[in-house]
Amino acid sequence: MLSARCKRKTRSTLWYNGLGRYRGRLSGAAGVGMTRAWKNRLLAVPTFHKILGANSAIVAVGAVLGTLLTARVATTQGIRLELVLGLALAGTVLSVGVNMAVLKAAFIPLQSLERVLDEVRRGNLTARASRTALRDPDIDRMAETLNRTLDAVQSYSGQVKALSRQVLAAQEAERLRIARELHDQTAQALTYMLIRLKVAERANPPAEVKEALEELHQLTLKTLDDIRRLAVELRPTALDDLGLVAALQNHIKGYSQRLGVPVDFTATGLEERLPKDVEVVVYRVVQEALTNVAKYAEATHVAVSLHRQGPPEEGLSLAVKDNGRGFDRAALKQSGNRGLGLFGMEERVHLVGGRIQWDTAPGRGTEVRAWIPLEGGYAVDTGNDGD
Repeated sequence: MLSARCKRKTRSTLWYNGLGRYRGRLSGAAGVGMTRAWKNRLLAVPTFHKILGANSAIVAVGAVLGTLLTARVATTQGIRLELVLGLALAGTVLSVGVNMAVLKAAFIPLQSLERVLDEVRRGNLTARASRTALRDPDIDRMAETLNRTLDAVQSYSGQVKALSRQVLAAQEAERLRIARELHDQTAQALTYMLIRLKVAERANPPAEVKEALEELHQLTLKTLDDIRRLAVELRPTALDDLGLVAALQNHIKGYSQRLGVPVDFTATGLEERLPKDVEVVVYRVVQEALTNVAKYAEATHVAVSLHRQGPPEEGLSLAVKDNGRGFDRAALKQSGNRGLGLFGMEERVHLVGGRIQWDTAPGRGTEVRAWIPLEGGYAVDTGNDGD
């Protein structure tokens, strides 16, 4: 009997002890978590506020201790306590103010570096860190290193752009060569074949042969049309001879006829020709945008607009908008499949100093907007004539 009671009491004691240890561990873990959270918050405070807070705490502690000591002496000497407290408060406020002014002056060089980094993050690689009146040797070395790094990045970016420009120029030259060969050789050979087929049909062959000749005649006509269309898409002669607007009108007309999708085209302020490189870029962007509409958008209407804007900010704006199904750009970026078409449009526009963006979402269509800066009524010269 006694042994059973002892066993129950022992088990109860062990259970309560285990529960106590478990609660202690939980409270200890919670305490460690709260400590880490406060530590992370303190580390996230800007350096300026950290130094200001630490110095202010030191000044405040010194002021409090000095006030207590002065108050004890004042009570023995008969000096009014309010006066002592007022002087102590004024000294504290003055010390904190002077401390803040000194810290602000000391952080001016770092603020200059921060502004440069913000400009670089926005894409301005020409930003450079300059020396301020309140110089600091360490910060000057940091600024010099940053400037050298930006010089190297800008030089590398220029080399990449020049290489990309040469690649695109070579691509256009190859397109032109293939288009000419298709027009001068393949198309002429097919035309000659059509003539021979017509001669054979007029020779009154048997009905079966005549039917076969007619079938060959129609197939040759279709092949000839396809080759001519391919030659125009590779390098439209209208772009070189008549300019951007005429080339786009011809391309959009053929696009609508082939696919049955109506396309509205408007162009304003383009009475004068643009440099060839810009005309090629705009033509290729419109061509690729319409190709994407045909492949993916399932649109029933497309609008293409070109507008040349005058001073003070001269430039050429382009918009291609469809009412198709659109797409999710964020999901496309996360998948890592940007698509050569989108990448090609972006690269071409950037090479002439422009910018391009896509406004799209699933179910509400897509709008491609591009802006190319112009100077003195002409587009910025990139040294590439597109041939």
